[in-house]
Amino acid sequence: MKFLSRLVLFFLAAAACSCGDSQTKITLEEAEAIVLSNDIYGRICATCHGVSGEGKEELFSPSIAGLPAWYVKDQLKQFRDSHRGIDPGDIPGQQMRAISLSLTDDQIEEAAELVAAMPSFPTEAPGPEADIEAGRYFFANQCMECHRYNGKGEVVFHSAPLITLNRSYLKRQLENYRSGIRGAVGDDVYGNKMVEMTRRLTDEEIQLAVDYIGALAHGDDPRSARER
Repeated sequence: MKFLSRLVLFFLAAAACSCGDSQTKITLEEAEAIVLSNDIYGRICATCHGVSGEGKEELFSPSIAGLPAWYVKDQLKQFRDSHRGIDPGDIPGQQMRAISLSLTDDQIEEAAELVAAMPSFPTEAPGPEADIEAGRYFFANQCMECHRYNGKGEVVFHSAPLITLNRSYLKRQLENYRSGIRGAVGDDVYGNKMVEMTRRLTDEEIQLAVDYIGALAHGDDPRSARER
């Protein structure tokens, strides 16, 4: 557990000058230094997700930097339990499932803690063609209850933090839910909810959601559009 000791030291040093900020992150340089000296993330995770957790479009791997540890561990458990990565149409998911099955609980804990400490990369902002008003209404009334007004997710609902995931990944996962590639396993309660929510979505509505998550990541607030 030398990695966790180094990480704790970084947190203590940062907390000493952070005025009580409970969301303290290590710097990008510190994260990279730990990754390069950490056997688990550096040897296994960085290959696809990058040294800084930035993700790699060419490998269909999402940005994971800054995702909370509970979510990282939850998703690795989903892969382990065959809730994700079992559909033949989900090649990246199959790869992640194989990796998750090779990791010990301690290794998962180490990787999750490092990912949570990394400075995050906000979802790319939408272009000028995006209909932000329509996207705001859609998000407020279809997504906000579980993923919260700030798009940071909710541990109680096992709902994903959204505003650090890259747009191509968000689009692909919404399409995967819609088609049943992800979330359709009978005992995957939270996945089933997403399948039910997405199965009637049009391509245009999926694009609205993706565009708006990009706007949300850069400061938009959906609460005024919530129907009451």
